[in-house]
Amino acid sequence: MAGRLLYEHQADGTIHSYFRYESSWVGDPDAFPLDPVNLPLGSEVFRLRSRSGLWGVLEDALPDAWGRRLLQARHGIDVSRRNNIDLLLLTGWAEPGATGFSGTTAMPAGLVRPMDLDMTDQAISAAETFEQNADAVSLPDFFISGGSSAGGARPKVLARSGTVLYLVKFPSINDPSPHLMGLLESFGLACARRAGIPVPEFFTIEPRPGRVALAVRRFDIGKRNGRHHFLSFQSLVGTEEQLGLPYARMAGILRQVSADPETDIGNLFKQMVVNILICNRDDHLKNFSMIFDPGLAGYRLTPAYDMVPNLWQMQHVLSVNSRTRDITRKDLLAEGSRFALSTRRSRRLVDAAVRGVRTALADHRRILDQLAAENRLCARLLDNIRRNLAAMAPPAGRTA
Repeated sequence: MAGRLLYEHQADGTIHSYFRYESSWVGDPDAFPLDPVNLPLGSEVFRLRSRSGLWGVLEDALPDAWGRRLLQARHGIDVSRRNNIDLLLLTGWAEPGATGFSGTTAMPAGLVRPMDLDMTDQAISAAETFEQNADAVSLPDFFISGGSSAGGARPKVLARSGTVLYLVKFPSINDPSPHLMGLLESFGLACARRAGIPVPEFFTIEPRPGRVALAVRRFDIGKRNGRHHFLSFQSLVGTEEQLGLPYARMAGILRQVSADPETDIGNLFKQMVVNILICNRDDHLKNFSMIFDPGLAGYRLTPAYDMVPNLWQMQHVLSVNSRTRDITRKDLLAEGSRFALSTRRSRRLVDAAVRGVRTALADHRRILDQLAAENRLCARLLDNIRRNLAAMAPPAGRTA
């Protein structure tokens, strides 16, 4: 057991919480802080007064919007009337991640049995029926029971193929078409991979015509060490007010706590550039995380995830050179200086991202053109990506 959380409700509706690491945890040579910035490892008692009663790293383990719907259906409760601490106890183990919660010193319940990957078609059908009427379907046991810290409202499930675990994202009945979002996210991840940014293994599944799911290998599972702990940059930064927050804020934290800050900062900078290029405007702090690497006995930036070109949102959440829209190459280089990168290195990283997105665009040209022909928002998106590539390319007379 890593630590204990005690809390008491206040008359004004807030919760006064106390957290302390267990002495057995502090004394373990393999121990690590759950949050190296806000909950450093030690014997002190941490205090917090807030509406949720939870530090950010614990809120990371809360069920997302999809998980809350599942919790409500499986336990017959109104989740809107439960505080976040109650939801953690119902969740048991967070999925993905390595954090578990119990009201006693016993090991948490709530481990999810992954489905077999070849059951994707049945799972998509169950998710569609559940979205239409949550009372009309008896959910299969393999559905995430509420412990998903993989954010968002989209249907998803944990799946297994042999010994490998995946998070599988399904189409939603609210999507413009049931194959669109899986293909767009696959393209976004391919852009990051082509730019040299670490990404998990991923692939699309089309169990029947017109239904596309995306499988992403879980990067929080080690071959020898089991589940790995990770936490979002929203937790590390310690704020819920994100609009306009500079990308460089994350770079500062990487310099403070990363086991390999130079590599991680370079990858974060490229991820920022790819987000701008592909119009991934849902770039909030929950979509960037750090993971504890037992081999290094320290934290590292996770592989990139949730790289989804956005069809609707018109501005980014995080800012580049104080801008959240109409971002230029000059803005990217200015943000590079806030990352404490040299101008030369910033240029090289921007150019690597441009090459990567351009290559991925060529690789996926046929399917992207098909999506553009089917959907005017996709057509506008592709036009914007091509304009961004042209605007971010190296100036004439200087090659990438």
